[in-house]
Amino acid sequence: MRFLYLFLLMPIMAEAQMIFTESLATPIDTTRVIQGIIAPEFNFKTEREDFFLLKNNANITFLLKKKHALTFFNQVEMIRSGENTSVNNGFLHGEYRYMIHREIEIYPFAESVWTPSRGLELKLAAGLQSRFHLVHTEHFIWLMGLGFFGEYEQWNYNGVPLPHTFEGNKYQRSVKSQLHTGFKFQLTEKWLFIASAYMHNRLDSNIVNPRWALALDLRHKVTEHFGVWFSYQYLYHTKPIVPIRKGYTVFTGGVFVSF
Repeated sequence: MRFLYLFLLMPIMAEAQMIFTESLATPIDTTRVIQGIIAPEFNFKTEREDFFLLKNNANITFLLKKKHALTFFNQVEMIRSGENTSVNNGFLHGEYRYMIHREIEIYPFAESVWTPSRGLELKLAAGLQSRFHLVHTEHFIWLMGLGFFGEYEQWNYNGVPLPHTFEGNKYQRSVKSQLHTGFKFQLTEKWLFIASAYMHNRLDSNIVNPRWALALDLRHKVTEHFGVWFSYQYLYHTKPIVPIRKGYTVFTGGVFVSF
């Protein structure tokens, strides 16, 4: 099972309004004070001006007590083109996890997401979530959870398909619920498959207008501390704040080093 715990720490891209926490979160390992991964990505090109990209994915958990832990996920993307430096898509998520029972966990959380390429200048959210292990065997875990959170979003129109005449910003404050479920299959000693689904819904809105998402992840362990991962993510917002495309798809993959 140690292999499963390490692999669940791998980084996932979240370049929209949701962070796929159930693909990221690992069961609390009470035998380890600290565990996680750091997976930097570098890109340098000699174009009209020198172009340099640094993207860092990090995931780390600190064990505070036997049943308490702090977990942080983050992704930061920095680009330097000529003399200009900018911070692009990224997120920061932190949660204080309390394991009531081996199969029941609650956690207050706070997070920030920014996706300038889609028009999301800033999203701030905080609330209380839960995780329940409905089925937990050596090779299969079925999770489900429910929670509530407050959310603030600031958008511009950079992600709206052209042509358009929109200008300025739009803001939204809301209280939402989250329902999520996920499956983790340990296919072999070296292969892990994860599927997770999420639904966000405003408490003052009709339930037929949710924001929902799906994530599929396939991960392969090459050595004890090195592996590769592939991910497909799809997010659909039935009533976006600005008139961007309702569907958002991300294919990604990479390598990781665990500790």
